[in-house]
Order: sequence, then C-alpha cells, then structure tokens
Amino acid sequence: MTRSPIITDHAMLRYLERVIGIDVDLHRRAVEAIVAQGVARGACAVVVGGHRYAIIDCHVVTVKPVRTEVPRGWARPVDEREARRDDGF
Repeated sequence: MTRSPIITDHAMLRYLERVIGIDVDLHRRAVEAIVAQGVARGACAVVVGGHRYAIIDCHVVTVKPVRTEVPRGWARPVDEREARRDDGF
C-alpha cells in the first residue's frame, strides 16, 4: 500500500506564499487591524464579518465562521408570543 504525502501547515503556507503568490504579510496586517481593539480590551474573541477570531494571550489562534444554526439537541429561545400564551395573556 502506498502512503499519501502529508502536507504540513508550514509547507502549505509557503506554497500559498511562494507558488500561488499570496501576500501573507498583507493578510496578517489585515487580521491585526481587525482584532486590535479586542486585544487591547482583553477580549477572548472578536466577531467581524461573520467570522470569529479566537484570541489567547494576545495571539489569534484560529478563525472560524460564526455558527448561525442552533446545534441539534440545544434548547431554542422561546418566542415572546409563545411565552405570553403559556402565561394566559
């Protein structure tokens, strides 16, 4: 059985930078600008443009899309009208 190559994050980053031509430093500065106020205020995350930038000790450690759907099995917020009907109003 032949093994598939494993591409490290470092190698992928260098490929994007050197082969594809993405200016990684330009994007790094953009992320710095996005999270600067949150870091200055000690935030653990900043949400901008539908993405959550997770921050630990002044380091942006990941960026994920904000989840918009409620995960299965979680309680959903009760609509005010439903709450009033239950109370007899």
